[in-house]
Amino acid sequence: MRTALPVAALCLAMLGACARDERPAPSKLPDAAQAHAALADMFGDPSLLEGASVILGTCVAALEATHAGQTACTVKVQTGAGSSETQADFYWNGERWVAMPSQSQDKLPFPDPKLK
Repeated sequence: MRTALPVAALCLAMLGACARDERPAPSKLPDAAQAHAALADMFGDPSLLEGASVILGTCVAALEATHAGQTACTVKVQTGAGSSETQADFYWNGERWVAMPSQSQDKLPFPDPKLK
């Protein structure tokens, strides 16, 4: 009976050691800087967004989501006097926000009045 307690403690310690060391998402959506970094990663060339600002508009639960918490958003990319509106999905991978092409275009407004 006395060995059951140390064995149970060892089992719990082993389970804790195997737990993933992921940070919780800092919020339900990325902020502008995090969205900017995620989109630059998605494009594979950070220089494409140099000098640009990124603004999130309407966000909804993503269709055909492949990751927990995946959210589809309209996105405005402002570069100088020009801007472009698109959609992207965002999810937290445990370390950073990741952007990916969205399948939720029919759920998001275009043009998005939040991005005026």
